[in-house]
Amino acid sequence: MSNLALLMKINILNLIGYNKLKNGGKKEKDKAVGMALLIALTTVILVTSGFSLCFYLSDFLIQINQIELLLIIGIIGCSFVTLFTSLYKASSYLFQSKDYEMLASLPIKQSTILSSKILILILNNYLFASAFILIPGIVFFIKVDTSLVYIPFLIILTLATPIIPILVSSLIAFLITNVSSRSKKNNFVSIILNLVLIAVVMLLSFNLQNIIMNLVQNSSSIIEVTKKIYPPAYYFVDALKNINIISLLIFLLISILPTALFIFVFADNFNKINSKLSETYKANNYKFKELKTSKSVIALLRKEVNRYLSSTIYVINSSIGMILLPIFAIAIVYVGYDKIAQLLEMSVVVDMMKIQIIGVIAFCIIMTNTSCVSISLEGENLWILKSSPIDEMEIFKSKILLNILLTIPISVISFLVIAIKLNLKLKTIVVVILSIVLLSIFIA
Repeated sequence: MSNLALLMKINILNLIGYNKLKNGGKKEKDKAVGMALLIALTTVILVTSGFSLCFYLSDFLIQINQIELLLIIGIIGCSFVTLFTSLYKASSYLFQSKDYEMLASLPIKQSTILSSKILILILNNYLFASAFILIPGIVFFIKVDTSLVYIPFLIILTLATPIIPILVSSLIAFLITNVSSRSKKNNFVSIILNLVLIAVVMLLSFNLQNIIMNLVQNSSSIIEVTKKIYPPAYYFVDALKNINIISLLIFLLISILPTALFIFVFADNFNKINSKLSETYKANNYKFKELKTSKSVIALLRKEVNRYLSSTIYVINSSIGMILLPIFAIAIVYVGYDKIAQLLEMSVVVDMMKIQIIGVIAFCIIMTNTSCVSISLEGENLWILKSSPIDEMEIFKSKILLNILLTIPISVISFLVIAIKLNLKLKTIVVVILSIVLLSIFIA
């Protein structure tokens, strides 16, 4: 068995928790069975809903002679969701993984290690591919008179579709990590670059409707629009609609060749970047100074802040609301509330405007929660806190304070920017700020 096949086998066994299930006790096995049943039930519900929606949509598309739009929605949706969910996962999968030091010490090529990690990323996204590609594809097969060759075409394309968005997210992860690894504060730089990337994606999404409308007006058909927006989608649809083996081969080449080239080019830098990220820096001019003391809750809060800023994925997962809120505020200043409300499909009513703004701010605050996961993130270090002469409430306060310090300043500043733009009354400003503070404390 090749090294790549061995790595893939081990990674898949770890992914499904085979060893824990095999060697665990009754409690572990019951938990695994319960989780499997929950996943199965959720899958059945989602698949049933997906088929119902696609059958309903296909009837309408047949009437307007645009049934291929079902396939276009599938591949565009799959590619977008895969790209968006992989942007922040790629860095943690490719760099600073727990098994890298062990793998680097073995006689395995860097290209093999990198290939195995990218393949695992692709495998993780087959759930999205199945939902977005297989369901519309099967409905298309039922509704349209086509040959049985369609089925193997659909299976091959489903397997290949996540490759391109995974490649793009991996390339972005490499570039961001390569830049951040050159700095002594690599985690902080990585966090800033990832937040900027997410902000750019969000801002572009605001203009997506205008871009698509412009393309539609200057194109003769939906297929032509698809070719301009996302060329692989054109070959995907053409391969299934016309059973075109040339389009199938072009789609596979577009997916596989750039990925192979990416692994070949970046394999040498893979080890360098991982080694750079594992380096630590110490000052060579250390001087003894007066020892400072502080209250236990302040010391614990400093620890929480350091823990928070040491993990890029922790920051991005728990602060997405505080990323969206400033973008929302800036968009209102430069674009206008009426256009933003139109994009968010909200009716612009002057009397309802204040409530709508409060609703958006509340939604962003609710999405931001560091305290709910901070205890489990202590991991193997939890015993240090439990054995320390510190009251449990002090530990909880420090974790709550981190969440509050993250939400209140950003929310208040963002609201003040909106309030100045919309000329809100002082009474309204005071009430909303009090609401922000109370909600932030409650959520934390």
